Amino acid sequence: MDELQMLRNLPAVANVSKDRITYSNAFKQVCVIRYLAGESPTKIFREAGLPPELIGYKRIERSVARWKAAVLKSVNGSSNMSNGEIITELVNLYVHAVTRKEKLDDIAGIVNPDKANIGNAPNSLDGASVSVGGVYIR
Repeated sequence: MDELQMLRNLPAVANVSKDRITYSNAFKQVCVIRYLAGESPTKIFREAGLPPELIGYKRIERSVARWKAAVLKSVNGSSNMSNGEIITELVNLYVHAVTRKEKLDDIAGIVNPDKANIGNAPNSLDGASVSVGGVYIR
C-alpha cells in the first residue's frame, strides 16, 4: 500500500489502482518530447519518481512506444519530419493547450497560484531555440 500512496503523490500519475497506473497527459507529452530528443525512457521515468524496478522496464518501453505512436498521429506530416521538427510542433501544441486552459480558467474565475506565465509565449516557435532535456532544438 505504501507504493500506491507514493505513486498517487507523483505529478506524473493521474490515477493508481492495485493493478493499473494511469499517467497524466502532461507527463505523457513531456515523456515523448524528451524521448524524441534522445533521452532514455527509463531515465525519464526514474526522474519522474517512477523507478523501473517498480514499474517494469518492458512496461516503460511499451508505454513510451504507444504514446509516441499516438502523438505522431496527431502531428500532420510527421512521417516526413525530423525529430526536431516533430518536437517543435509538439511544444507548440502543448503551449497552445496550456494557454487555452488558462484562458478558460480565467473566464470561469478559477484561480491557480502555481500557473506558469506562458500567456506571452509565442504562437510559433519558428526560429526559436527550445531546450528539451538538455538538447537544444531550433
